[in-house]
Amino acid sequence: MASKPALLNWLAEDDLQKVFQGLFFLANKYKDEELHNDATLQSGRFKALEKQRLNSTISQDEDHLQRAKIRQALLQIIHGLSDDWTLEGMENTPVSAAAPSKINWKKYAAYFSAAIAFLAGIAEFSGYSLRNIFKDNEVTEQPAATIPPSQKVTTYGRNSPAVIINDGDFNYGGIQSKKDSTRTTQKPQK
Repeated sequence: MASKPALLNWLAEDDLQKVFQGLFFLANKYKDEELHNDATLQSGRFKALEKQRLNSTISQDEDHLQRAKIRQALLQIIHGLSDDWTLEGMENTPVSAAAPSKINWKKYAAYFSAAIAFLAGIAEFSGYSLRNIFKDNEVTEQPAATIPPSQKVTTYGRNSPAVIINDGDFNYGGIQSKKDSTRTTQKPQK
């Protein structure tokens, strides 16, 4: 059976699943990558629309508009097909073979990331890292000897702490100041 009339008939009957099945069959049979890409794009749009419709997240007017856009795109795809292509053998093709499933790479990427995070957690708690695996273990680094810094503190002159003497005077390391109610006078100590 010729492909164009059959696909146009299914499109007129609004049997979009059968149209997609026929397009995927033709793309696989005649090894047409562009047809496969176009059919995949429109099939994805149709599945997303069906999902919105089932979840009641789309208005009826918007649903009709999007379905009309998908039908228009499918009509252009069908008119672009070669006239000598046939759908012979499609009846024997299972529906799952019409649209080959792609590997869900996001699922495997999530598993891979979880495994890396798990191994990193083990490495963190054990004290080992990847650097330890690839590092030459013959030479070990010794930390430098820790020498406390020298303290250069003097207790003479203005650097010394103030000491309060019994009568209320302050002693600043050799300079004694007298405290009275109006002013402070300093007398050098001999």
